[in-house]
Amino acid sequence: MTDQDDRRHLIVPSEQLQRPRQQRAHETKAKILKAAARSFSIDGYAATSLNDIIAEAASTKGAVYFHFDSKEAIARELINHWLTALRRTRQSTDESGLPALEQLAAFFNGMAVLIADDALARAGLRLTTEAGLDIAAPAFREWVELAGRLVDTAIADGQLPASAAQRLAANLCAGFIGAVQVIQVLGDPGDFTSRIDDLVNAYLISDA
Repeated sequence: MTDQDDRRHLIVPSEQLQRPRQQRAHETKAKILKAAARSFSIDGYAATSLNDIIAEAASTKGAVYFHFDSKEAIARELINHWLTALRRTRQSTDESGLPALEQLAAFFNGMAVLIADDALARAGLRLTTEAGLDIAAPAFREWVELAGRLVDTAIADGQLPASAAQRLAANLCAGFIGAVQVIQVLGDPGDFTSRIDDLVNAYLISDA
């Protein structure tokens, strides 16, 4: 016969049971996002199916649907991840106190480091060019606007000609995306951040 006191010692608090489940759920979601990031970055949104993501994640349909109700929901989370990182990078450059033109270079250089290190942000960046996603165009426009404010300040400070306002921010963002995509798909023997640094400096020197 089991003593009542012994039975009490065998009872496990519910919160201790929930923590391992929550951890597993967090790890599963992270694995799905990483798998989707790999597929979206190389093949694009339209060419990637939910089954492709499931296979890449070595997961199950049930596990994916537990966290996301559609392929679009996964893409949205990746774009939002990119936007969050983008805003933090812009805030960091803003707090640097550098002149506007140097802040502009630091902004794109900071994103180059981010993209090199963060596969989810890299996928989110790629997804901002997808016509089939309603969140894509606003996300890209926000990026251009953040860069554009620095361009406007640099013009007001006499660091850039007024003609740069109409094209520089959009060209920098488009050129950044193009460089990322070429490096990812075709490979690049050089350091990624150095390549982006060269791209940004070429634009800024030509407009200065």
